[in-house]
Amino acid sequence: MVGEGLRCPKWRAGSTFSPATASTNGLSDSVKVIRARFDRLTELRVVDLVRAVGVYVIWDGQARARPTYIGEGTVLTRLADHANRFTPPFDGYVAILGDTSSRTAKREAEIVEALLLAVAEDTDRLPPHNKAPGKTTGIERIFRSHGVLRASISGYDPLGIPWQSRRLAAAKTIRLEHLGLGALDVRHGWRLRRLQS
Repeated sequence: MVGEGLRCPKWRAGSTFSPATASTNGLSDSVKVIRARFDRLTELRVVDLVRAVGVYVIWDGQARARPTYIGEGTVLTRLADHANRFTPPFDGYVAILGDTSSRTAKREAEIVEALLLAVAEDTDRLPPHNKAPGKTTGIERIFRSHGVLRASISGYDPLGIPWQSRRLAAAKTIRLEHLGLGALDVRHGWRLRRLQS
């Protein structure tokens, strides 16, 4: 399976992840789980997105095999910010992790975004408009008290082409483990993108 034993090079070398702040003293069995249920953007009502903080995956009118952009933040505001950057019509996915009053929701959204970008890079689905790999500060904080981070992705596959999408039969997992010396091991259940002929 693609992703088994993958070491994400951007986190292993030259990242802001600091091995000095990550704990490795017996915490390898401690797991932090973040759950993100992705819904189709076209199935959500505007009222569902008011004050919602989460992760979103945009597919614009020019996207065919890769999403246009993966982002996080106050969803309605961020989508409005992107309206002039990308070509209509828009489609995609949103996972609401909380509302604007929750710091935890913002941190978890940053983590899920970074993990999805790592999986997208590994499976040839990296969005052309994402210039940065995602913020790893929240991951650094988790490794102060947990040895393993697991993101459980349910609902729709956020890296799947929306007009071919179906709900996932079972959640997909992204597992991140601190290996020491700043190295992180990323494992996931996605396969390499099939090339269309």
